[in-house]
Amino acid sequence: MAMKHHPDRGGDEATFKKISEAYDVLSDPQKKQIVDMGGDPNGQSHHGGGFNQGPFEFHFNTGNMNDIFGNFGFGGFGGPRQMQRNKTINIGVDVTLEEVLTGKTLDAEITMPGGKTKLININIPPGINEGQQIRYSGMGDNSISHLPPGDLIVNIRIINHTEFRREGDSLVIEKQISVWDAILGCKLEILTLNGKNLEISIPAGTQSDTVLSCRNEGLPNMRSQARGNLLIKIRVSIPRNISTQQRSAIEQLKNEF
Repeated sequence: MAMKHHPDRGGDEATFKKISEAYDVLSDPQKKQIVDMGGDPNGQSHHGGGFNQGPFEFHFNTGNMNDIFGNFGFGGFGGPRQMQRNKTINIGVDVTLEEVLTGKTLDAEITMPGGKTKLININIPPGINEGQQIRYSGMGDNSISHLPPGDLIVNIRIINHTEFRREGDSLVIEKQISVWDAILGCKLEILTLNGKNLEISIPAGTQSDTVLSCRNEGLPNMRSQARGNLLIKIRVSIPRNISTQQRSAIEQLKNEF
């Protein structure tokens, strides 16, 4: 009633004052005890099991006052409280790197605390990050009809990829080349996350752990949607077993450097 008659909401100031006075009486332990015993906290005439404040006559079971005022957003008698509502429901959703690239829409069946199920359409935007949460207001538990519905929180889990790993908005892939290709240079073909074939030129004399970059072939930034880069980390493979003839040839090359 205080919310309904609040002057800021267009209510009557005198009526709001009477409601506030009633609240003040019930929140005072001594006055509350008088009301519990059927008395008048202000020493005025009373009737019934409550007290009269102008046009409003209140008959409260004062043992439940915390619940009454708590449900309507008041602090209650034990201190400030948030408005009560149904429970928030948390679920986890697994997302592949391919789905991070493109985004994902799915229908999820949610089990409510009372055992009922609800079908929720979930939209996961491109560029979503591991551990990020998406909140759907009012889409959670609604088993208590007189309380506002709870929220649904979707917790994102990114599935590890077999070839690519994520570094921010960049994708990193490691490629091995032979020592001969590192010395002479070569071409590499790479299949990107969205299925595109890239031909990469490896310059002659490339060292192990060299990183080559392909612009705009990474993941989208969730806010700007600008794509990061594809980073290709080169690993040079050194042969463990060589023949006598190969060893001789390598030693000859070594002497020429």
